[in-house]
Amino acid sequence: MAEPDKHHPCLYFEDGNVVLSALRGDGERQYFRVHQSILSKHSPVLGDMLSMPPLKAFGSTNVLEEAYGGVVHVQMPDSGEDLESFLQVLYDPLGTAYKRFNPHTPVLVEGTLKLATKYECDALRMRIVENLEADWPQTLGQWDARRAESILARSEHSQQFTGKVNGLYLDDRLPEPASAIRIASDYNIPSILPAAFYQLALLSTDADWDACRANPGKHLRFGARTARWKLLDKDDLMRLVHGQRLLASYTRAIGTDIFGKRCRRGIKTCAKARGECWKYFQEDAPISMEDPLDILGHQGTGRKKAARAMEESAGLFQPTMIFAPQCSILPILGYD
Repeated sequence: MAEPDKHHPCLYFEDGNVVLSALRGDGERQYFRVHQSILSKHSPVLGDMLSMPPLKAFGSTNVLEEAYGGVVHVQMPDSGEDLESFLQVLYDPLGTAYKRFNPHTPVLVEGTLKLATKYECDALRMRIVENLEADWPQTLGQWDARRAESILARSEHSQQFTGKVNGLYLDDRLPEPASAIRIASDYNIPSILPAAFYQLALLSTDADWDACRANPGKHLRFGARTARWKLLDKDDLMRLVHGQRLLASYTRAIGTDIFGKRCRRGIKTCAKARGECWKYFQEDAPISMEDPLDILGHQGTGRKKAARAMEESAGLFQPTMIFAPQCSILPILGYD
């Protein structure tokens, strides 16, 4: 029998009737004494596995071949860390609630989602997917709402000398796209890919999560956004580049549609605004790291010169009419 210090401190119940064990990253085997009824309730796969009669020791009718502490012992093929996070959610679902917009959520739920998918815990998987979807908009209206929240948060942080609010930088309060893309690709959650790829397309590859945290005063203090670029594979990067090209092409097409015709009224300010906007959409916008949706859809206080020029000529050019509810930019990104 293993030493007591190898028992999980919170997931080793004396009244449990089955022991699960798994190897941790340090090579140590950890033991979880849990209840067969709870495992069976959430997972039909585990339920079927545990319902099989246990093997008896050779020549014995009452001694189990594989036992630990007098109960059935199952050595799991999963990592100890993944098994721990999975069991914690089963036993304490409220205690593992994830805060909205937490950039660590995809990393925190990965182990649980892996086992929930493997052992067909459909309700648990659905709950995790819903948490992820809450952070990544699926419609243009949802994107605008999240964008508004981000602007308010940025304003709040800009008023602080350290760039922190409640001990957190702005980047620590908003979803991180690369980890979202990784978990969505690995566990078939396509609903969050468009918004995550779009957000990633707005970031520089120099804005690395780990590198910026090694020197937070240089970037994070001033509201920099970062991504865990190292989590992306070749296919992810190819989709990102493909989406950026489509976005640039779409932005140029928007400029052509809006400013390709002369103003019939012949107003000088209108002509000037049209020229500035045309230049922006054809030259600057396709390679800008700013948010095209924010620029095109802004109505009062656009930060770009072209957006302000369009506002001055609002009677002739209506940027808010550019995008229909079924926005064609968001679906472009994240798909081949």
